[in-house]
Amino acid sequence: MALAPRSKKVLGWGVGIAAILVAAIGSLAAIPSGGGEEASSPIPYSATTSLGAWQGLDPGNVIPANIERTILIPADATITGRHNANPYGTEFDAWVWLRSALTPSEIRNFFVAALPDEGWHVESASASSTATTIIASKAGSDGSYWEVGIKDPTPGPGGARLQVRLLQVSFS
Repeated sequence: MALAPRSKKVLGWGVGIAAILVAAIGSLAAIPSGGGEEASSPIPYSATTSLGAWQGLDPGNVIPANIERTILIPADATITGRHNANPYGTEFDAWVWLRSALTPSEIRNFFVAALPDEGWHVESASASSTATTIIASKAGSDGSYWEVGIKDPTPGPGGARLQVRLLQVSFS
């Protein structure tokens, strides 16, 4: 049974519209979601946020939530010291010292996995026999650029000691 000319035209339009929809959906599926970088590996140890670590160091409440809530630290870490390098300045610059039962290499592996998992871009992660430094960056919801640095996890009594530094970078 042959199709009438009108039926062929409707069928042609239907096939054409279906092809356009398939192409459009395929194109949309190829667009990155913007949800941040995925971790190169799962976080190897239990983690918690560093929310309490910055208490008292941020009197002006300048650390945006998308920064403060995404700096993960080992769950067993205890705060052993704090320092605000710029208490009256316009840019936040402070660090905390932590102690963790993890070894220095485990701490390095923790941060190399945890920071990208929370949307931080790891700029460098170097280790030598004398020093380990990890530097990561992220755009804050306040319009500033933020950097977090993990420095020199060293073994000692009660676990490894390390420094976590948070720096607000303004280009104005």
